[in-house]
Amino acid sequence: MENSVFSKITEFKNILLAAKLAQRRKREHFSVCKFNFYLENELLKLKEEIMSGTYKPGSYHHFTIYEPKIRDIGVSPYRDRVVHHILCNVLEPIVDRRFIYDSYACRKNKGTHKALDRCEKFIKRICRLNFASAYLLQCDIKKFFPSIDRDIMYKLCRKHIEDENILQLIKLIINANDNKQTGLPIGNLTSQFFANIYLNELDHHIKHNLREKYYLRYMDDFLIFGNDKKHLWEVRESINKFLAEKLKLELHPKKSTVYPVKCGVSFLGWRLLPGEVVITRDEVPKQSHITVSRRLKRKNIVNFVRRIRQKSQEDVPLAEITNSIRCWVAHCEHGDTYNLRKKVFSGLYL
Repeated sequence: MENSVFSKITEFKNILLAAKLAQRRKREHFSVCKFNFYLENELLKLKEEIMSGTYKPGSYHHFTIYEPKIRDIGVSPYRDRVVHHILCNVLEPIVDRRFIYDSYACRKNKGTHKALDRCEKFIKRICRLNFASAYLLQCDIKKFFPSIDRDIMYKLCRKHIEDENILQLIKLIINANDNKQTGLPIGNLTSQFFANIYLNELDHHIKHNLREKYYLRYMDDFLIFGNDKKHLWEVRESINKFLAEKLKLELHPKKSTVYPVKCGVSFLGWRLLPGEVVITRDEVPKQSHITVSRRLKRKNIVNFVRRIRQKSQEDVPLAEITNSIRCWVAHCEHGDTYNLRKKVFSGLYL
């Protein structure tokens, strides 16, 4: 079976698909144009290198981003990004079946909006049980990508994959450019895939050992809902201990805490605010109905307006500006933002 997986990875149609996926929204870049000029030769060369075990990754391009927070990004050469797609095209569907349902980052048919929908559903369920005592344990892992232990990462990959050829390719990608013990570059497709494998251990610990029903995770940001505040603090300590012993990670001390759900849940750039509405009808007992208002965080709005103003001043093509606006509006439509959008586009906001 494993040999068949490696043969799928090295099939020319998979390598060609990988090249098409890697160049999305980047076709005008010089490195992409240069690669595509000799496309067939480049792909055949990659195929031969992967099959013979002679493939070697190139050097990263490093830079810093400041939104939504300061992060050091490492981006592989385009040729290596094609290899990342070659690997993930085949391995992701195989490994994904072993992930829990409520892991939402970098997975097919998941994503931020599905995570927000699930979060809202959990809020309604936990508040319906007892609105006054509905609590949330919200956690963030301290310096997650820079803290990933590469030896542990490789051992976890061995749990899912047996073929030595595939494992050798994974080891090359994990250890590309340096011999450090820890850290994966944030900018790589494979880093997101490996991160899900890494934290899958935590997911199963929380769901199967701690038996937490209302749990969801988006990369290293995760939520656990409950009606017992003391219990959630105990769960936090158990998680921190598990992370330290099994994965050599640590919860962020300031961003990992327990608080009442009625105060609002900040998650993935949104703020979800629950409310309790008492419905009374003739000859029908009082019923409690939970509503959730979903509001976009101010920082997201400020960043959007700044980006659009900057693009308009830099003579960016109108089609690109229009596309940016449409994407932002589509994102906003997942919340209660009608009046907000009216203010933004009438020039009254900011």
